[in-house]
Amino acid sequence: MESIVMAMFRSRCHRPQHEFDSIEYHISHSQLSFLLVPSSSKSAKTTLTNDSLHSHPNLITFPSNTTLKSILSQDDFINLASKYSSISIAATDDNQRQNNAHFELEGNTLDENIVFSSICLMKDLILVVNDNLQLKFHRSQSLVPNSETMNQHREDLFHRLPIDNGHRPESSEHLTYPNESLDLLFDTLHGELVYLTEYLKSHIGKRHQFTTYPIQQQQQKRLSERKQWNEWETGIYQMRGDVDDTVNIALTADWGAGTMEAALVASAMMNGLDLTNQQQKATSDLPHYSIHLGDIYYVGLPSEIQHCCLGIKPHWAEQGVRWPIGQNGSLTIPGNHELYSRGFGYWDYFLPHVGLFNPDDLTCPVQPQTTSYWVLENDQWRIIGLDTGYDSFSLLEIDNASIKLPQELMEWLKTVVGLDPQMTDKRGLLFFSHHQVISAWNEKPNTAFPEQIASLLPEGRTVLYLWGHEHRLSFYEKQTIKPQKNSDKSLTLYGRCIGNSGFPTLATELPTKARETKLLFYDDRLYNVQGKDAWVDMALGFNGYVTMKFVHPKQPDGTSLYLSYKSLTLNNDGQLTAENPTVLVNEEWSVDSNGNVILSKLQPVNQEITKTVHINMNNNEFTSNSSACCQVL
Repeated sequence: MESIVMAMFRSRCHRPQHEFDSIEYHISHSQLSFLLVPSSSKSAKTTLTNDSLHSHPNLITFPSNTTLKSILSQDDFINLASKYSSISIAATDDNQRQNNAHFELEGNTLDENIVFSSICLMKDLILVVNDNLQLKFHRSQSLVPNSETMNQHREDLFHRLPIDNGHRPESSEHLTYPNESLDLLFDTLHGELVYLTEYLKSHIGKRHQFTTYPIQQQQQKRLSERKQWNEWETGIYQMRGDVDDTVNIALTADWGAGTMEAALVASAMMNGLDLTNQQQKATSDLPHYSIHLGDIYYVGLPSEIQHCCLGIKPHWAEQGVRWPIGQNGSLTIPGNHELYSRGFGYWDYFLPHVGLFNPDDLTCPVQPQTTSYWVLENDQWRIIGLDTGYDSFSLLEIDNASIKLPQELMEWLKTVVGLDPQMTDKRGLLFFSHHQVISAWNEKPNTAFPEQIASLLPEGRTVLYLWGHEHRLSFYEKQTIKPQKNSDKSLTLYGRCIGNSGFPTLATELPTKARETKLLFYDDRLYNVQGKDAWVDMALGFNGYVTMKFVHPKQPDGTSLYLSYKSLTLNNDGQLTAENPTVLVNEEWSVDSNGNVILSKLQPVNQEITKTVHINMNNNEFTSNSSACCQVL
């Protein structure tokens, strides 16, 4: 089977929508955006400097009613455009480059007062820079798979997918892992075959019981006697790490795909550990905890939990994929996919295999996780894992658009965790959920549960929030979400989407809401898959994970949390590898005396991470990436 895996050669590529010497653009009701990618011949092996704006791909946004004059007045935009072309241009100073740029249409120079979005013959529009560089424009298009290739693949797809209650027919093609990324992607993408079939078959009926902690059950009974509660009875766990209080955590979301990529991410999380066999005893190089933010595919059936998380070998594959366990434990929250099968696979098959562990025996938890929410805390931070998956269940549609936290969870946050607008606990708050709070990619905003969270916090309290659901890596500027209903509360947060851990990612449209959601960075690095069963004109994104390092601060408001966002690496042989993961972005976080989370340093390490730059036409300045709240390197 190794030869089959090696036959799938991968190579780096541009976005399928990319055209040389033509700028990709998109117009929406709220923004005009241009994607500017430095020519590879000019950006290769460039040393990262403080002027890193010009070494990253850049998504530059303007208000939707921007004029040509406003665009031309941005010398940084013109400089970036000049670096976009594969044509070498004569060196000029910045002022000359700024002043010697104009728009032409059919050979005529356009009036600079024209609104860009009003131009009808966009295919004939040209940006002329320094008289010797001409750049065209092309509208960003959603990716449409090659129809002939798709139809041919579908003829074989039925015989390769688990169509019988999560089991493949005996005659199906033999695989190395339970699922292949491209099969998984296009089956779910088009809502056909297995995904829709298993969704319909497993979705009808009553959901699994929403489990709670013993302390909640006593509160409900209103027993007068007091007792000393254990951690697993309250759901509030103390971080346990090294002797100097350092705690390392490996974090993923949307990981449970059962693919080679998911297996490699799991190994990378454990610093290259071979997870083919069951872990036995912890070693010092493992993170102290592993955490998953939900989604096990296709629909979280018990058999899919076994094959995609517990390492149980299905008959059609050489091996299953195993979720990695940290030295002291592993915690998880559910996504929407686990609830497509009403949660029975998640609660009855996955939770008994995660929880608190003895480092000397990682084969079975000493205290299994029994609920879908929890707190993991130290003296500076409280990580709060929330279940947004349970209320995503809907009999009438695939997903519930307005997700609420279950009432039992809300009561636990109030009475056990102690969240309250008047609370005196000044530790930093780090929230995890599967579903996103904001989205630059036009996904429906989940407004119900953020408002619930806001109702429990002091007004203006700044929190850090990480989520999945969208299969991408993206970073958002600090912002305040205003109430959408009858609440007078708002939520102030730094947001990070980390849903790129296992499910394959397609390069589709540009982030159409980048401006209003204050998008900072996103990972749009792509590769093609070539080989016998490869897809024509397909480009996939890199899967990855996050490492978290909690430390005791050297001073009260000093750095107490380091985050590093990483991805799998594509080696010289065209193979994805868990060795030497690619570091994309590093962050340093602290907590002030009022419990507000502070981003003290944001460092995009990889030069191919796409930056977003938002032009504020009110004061004619760039916004984003250069905030007073943090140091951007």
